[in-house]
Amino acid sequence: MFILAVLSFIGVAAGCAEGKNFEKRVSERVVWQMSNYPESQLVDIYKNFFHDKFGPGHMIPDSASAGAYIRRELQSVIGPSQVSRAEVTGWEGNFVRVDLAVLKEGLISYQGFLEAFMESAQGVVPPAVNDWRGEWRRIERIVRRLYPDIPEFEKDSRFLDSLMVAGKYVVHHSPAYSNEYNPHYRLFKKSVYETRLQPLL
Repeated sequence: MFILAVLSFIGVAAGCAEGKNFEKRVSERVVWQMSNYPESQLVDIYKNFFHDKFGPGHMIPDSASAGAYIRRELQSVIGPSQVSRAEVTGWEGNFVRVDLAVLKEGLISYQGFLEAFMESAQGVVPPAVNDWRGEWRRIERIVRRLYPDIPEFEKDSRFLDSLMVAGKYVVHHSPAYSNEYNPHYRLFKKSVYETRLQPLL
């Protein structure tokens, strides 16, 4: 009985520690987002944390399509669209957003960029939508506490939840974010970024 009680206590303590770490990391990332991209709305914050869980798989139907889309999008890139050329996503930091401006600046070759992008989609096991919905609810509560006055908060909250209830999860940046920052980036696994791209930046 005593051993069971001790094990139970250890389990509860570990759960509390994990919960505190989650809240700390989420809070740090939300504050970072709002400090660097103050026009962000809830869908933009969602997109950052979503990218950290799901990676670039939803962006890549096949290499030919992915490459063609990057080339088309490059025509709209007139300069950097991020505070940094590379920015870590979410609270776990599984992926990195790399600004397409690195291609325009000639820092990374198109072929090297595309190969790293395709490699980053391999082996990614996304969570079940219901699991992601539960995690996002926890994240949203933290966002609500930190930034309750974000425009369209309630509307976006309802939209995101209805999306996940329907088994979907992909969203676009808000018009406010897109108009202010003109985002152009691709997602890379952190390990791929560190070995293939970071040395070139």
